[in-house]
Amino acid sequence: MYVLFKGTLTNFLFSLDDYKTRKSKLIQKYPQGSFIWGFNRSSKLLENQVRAFLYLNKSESRLKGGIVLEGEIIDIAELSEKYWPEGEWKYYVTLKIIYIPKSVLSTTDTTRWKIIDLDKLKEIGVKILPGIQKIDNELGRRIEKLLGEIDAN
Repeated sequence: MYVLFKGTLTNFLFSLDDYKTRKSKLIQKYPQGSFIWGFNRSSKLLENQVRAFLYLNKSESRLKGGIVLEGEIIDIAELSEKYWPEGEWKYYVTLKIIYIPKSVLSTTDTTRWKIIDLDKLKEIGVKILPGIQKIDNELGRRIEKLLGEIDAN
């Protein structure tokens, strides 16, 4: 089973910086290669070893919307203090990163990012819905295949 988290570019860039620099006390609790992402409602979909994708919502002209990473859930916990610059999030997941495109890791210029955008997701049958979303195994594997092709091209 796969799940799809959604979020903002601002919060993603904050988590990405912490993933790379390991500045926060929160990230330091986890092994190298861990990524922190927040959410507000507990969900039965979330458990360790579930694969997760992160979809960033459209952000003015800076980002069209798309999947920027895949990870595997290694922890689910309650947040004790504010972590992200935007919003208040009650819970967080820690993901062991499986894949982030090289372009996303190398620049914050979103116009240069190679990601699976909303049009491509619609093409393969993914509808972006509110909240944490279950993605069936067949669609999850199709998304993984597309992610694998990003840096190969």
